[in-house]
Amino acid sequence: MKKIQLSIVLTMLCSFVFAQNKIDSIYSTYFEKTREVPFLHLNKTSFLLGEEIWFKAYILEQNSQKLHPTTSNLYVSIFHDDGTLKDQQLIHINKGVGNGNIFLDSTFTDKTYYLKASTRWMKNFNEDNSYYEKINIVNNKLVNTKSNTEKDFFEFKLFPESGHILANSINKIGILIKDANNKGIRIKKGVIKDEEGKTIRQFNTNEMGMNSVQLYFKENQIYTFYAHLDNGIKIKATTQLPSSQGLILKTINKSDKLVINITTNSNTLKNIDKKEYRVLIHNTRSYRDYYFKLNKKNKNYVLLIENKTLEPGINIVTLFNHQNKPISERLTYIHSDNLFHKLNIDSQKTSSDSLEINLSNDLNEKIFASASFLPQKTKAYKPENNIISTFLLKPYVKGHIEKPESYFSNFNKNQLRNLDLLLLTQGWSKYNWNTIFNKPRSLMYKFENGIDITAKINQKLSKKETILFYSKENGIVRVIKPNENPWTLRKTLIKKNSVIDFGLYSKEKLVKIAPSLSFSNAKMNEKFDFTYALKKIELEVSNFKPLKSNYEELDEVIINANKKDEKEDFKVYGSATMFRKADIQNQVFPASETVIDYLTYKNFNFRYDEFGSLSISPGGVYRYSGSSRGSFNRPLVRLFLDGNDISYNAWLIEGMYLDTVKEIFFGRDPSQMGSQIHIFTLPPNEYFSKSARYVHVNVPVGFATEKEYYSPKYPSFVNETYKKFGAIYWNPNTHIPSISNKKIKIAIQAEDKVNLYLEGITSSGKLISQKVILKTD
Repeated sequence: MKKIQLSIVLTMLCSFVFAQNKIDSIYSTYFEKTREVPFLHLNKTSFLLGEEIWFKAYILEQNSQKLHPTTSNLYVSIFHDDGTLKDQQLIHINKGVGNGNIFLDSTFTDKTYYLKASTRWMKNFNEDNSYYEKINIVNNKLVNTKSNTEKDFFEFKLFPESGHILANSINKIGILIKDANNKGIRIKKGVIKDEEGKTIRQFNTNEMGMNSVQLYFKENQIYTFYAHLDNGIKIKATTQLPSSQGLILKTINKSDKLVINITTNSNTLKNIDKKEYRVLIHNTRSYRDYYFKLNKKNKNYVLLIENKTLEPGINIVTLFNHQNKPISERLTYIHSDNLFHKLNIDSQKTSSDSLEINLSNDLNEKIFASASFLPQKTKAYKPENNIISTFLLKPYVKGHIEKPESYFSNFNKNQLRNLDLLLLTQGWSKYNWNTIFNKPRSLMYKFENGIDITAKINQKLSKKETILFYSKENGIVRVIKPNENPWTLRKTLIKKNSVIDFGLYSKEKLVKIAPSLSFSNAKMNEKFDFTYALKKIELEVSNFKPLKSNYEELDEVIINANKKDEKEDFKVYGSATMFRKADIQNQVFPASETVIDYLTYKNFNFRYDEFGSLSISPGGVYRYSGSSRGSFNRPLVRLFLDGNDISYNAWLIEGMYLDTVKEIFFGRDPSQMGSQIHIFTLPPNEYFSKSARYVHVNVPVGFATEKEYYSPKYPSFVNETYKKFGAIYWNPNTHIPSISNKKIKIAIQAEDKVNLYLEGITSSGKLISQKVILKTD
């Protein structure tokens, strides 16, 4: 083997004049608008019919590497295994997190489904950061499925580190062997042979089916890799022909520094003497340039960069030639303990059938997390990605990541090597340079916040008529003026299948009116990317029949606070001490008595004030000064309808009869230097009647309603099906304030040990992914 000439360590020639460089300018423009990266933590990935898929949604803002502060609309779609859409839900995201569930009813007849989580804003970008997950339905019938021959189920690929092989040079070759389920195969012994059939060396692979070797290639030299599987099958892969000219890029990731090695051969040196090349280290959020010139004497160049000068996480190293063309690329990982956090978790048995888990947060920041509790023997929790691989790796990696939890569980040199092998066998990053250079980004889809509701009135209104838009379920009370047609209420969080009431206020009466409605941002056309589908599935058989849709609520999270009297229901702050409460629904009033009649009897004065609006002022023991407004034109009496402040639209309660009201709170609030009235109306299902003065519209679209977790009534807790595929508890809101703890109490369900699967993120972006086995004895 030829002796490689002595390497020359380059001094770092770093350029920060980004505006003057074309590549820097294009790069900055391409990544200027932040990407959204969604992740769903599922309580399981295999389910019985009659169960629900429970999930916690997290959305990362890629530029800040923290939970997204403003996004609100997440579309969660479920697809059949043939790629057709079965259902879609719109999940409300608040400060980066949200909850949801999908009921698996009798229409889920396939054995496999796929979940996809995405936003409309993500469609503006060429790189797909959507979340995908395969869902298995465990049935009580085993269906025969056709399969290919066993030999067709294996994939053997070789990956030159630079994407190509250079003749008369040492090249690093990545090895990857997988089965039909996209799982790596451990090879204990493989051999590499030259063209004459001579064995030149041996190799093996790790449990993910990966390894790498370094080989010297002559002109037109090829090698064949032979892998002997445990079942006796022999598979092979052959290297590509080496290029006679070019450069190859190698990286060595040490604990304190990144070593970048650029190698060429004699044929290439004749053509590139004194030409300037560039190494760009980037991660979509920041980038650094390193320039160097080649000469006829040196084939090998080394760039040493201290890890502390680079951003932790995935970095992309791209080599550009003198024509600013990318010719080689390598993904590398810079480790930092600040990327991750682990909760302190302990548990104790509090009774014969319950276990209390204590989660401690020792950070000076809040933790947002979710927790799934499953039987120890569970086979139902096999997610393709956890929160770490989704947020840290998937935005850069194109391919599948097997056992993502294994790379970061207890970080050491072996894990660092395995992670480097993963990045080596991925080739170039997800961000294509042809796209960055040649396809300017155009924002065809707007950033979404809520749902816009547009009401169009098909009749002309007089100046004295107004429309009342009211939805108690959604906390909406709005007034539509005559000159607003059509009228749009923007960024609502309206719930699907909720009710909107419309009434026309005309001639001091409230009558029915039915405007036509349209909704924006309620649905999204979604397609399934079949690159995320597996070739083969593992069928499981259940000896449970489909579970009944009859649920039992499990124990709730324990809150360290004084227990509230269950008989009391204080909807208004201070109602217990400052306000009087009238339970209207349990009293008898004349059929024609209105809310204003009742409040007048309770010493409130109603009149049209100097501003031309119906105003309220305190009477009786409260001295009335003659004006209904206090300082800064604030009303002396603040009026609330179902929690909404309608002080400046008090006319909304004109014509409101007491038979539509549930409760009224009223009294003086010393902290506000005035009085307050809180009116709570009956729910729609309690006051629907022929005499109603509203048109009730059921909204067919909107955000999914969050539900409390309920556990199915399994036929048995000792049955093997339950132990493999049942669920014990799901807590999507395991949120812990800084320097504090949270306790969760669960039912043991005849288990000696319980598996806890915890996923989460801190306020500063530290990632949490833990599996803990809890003892119940």
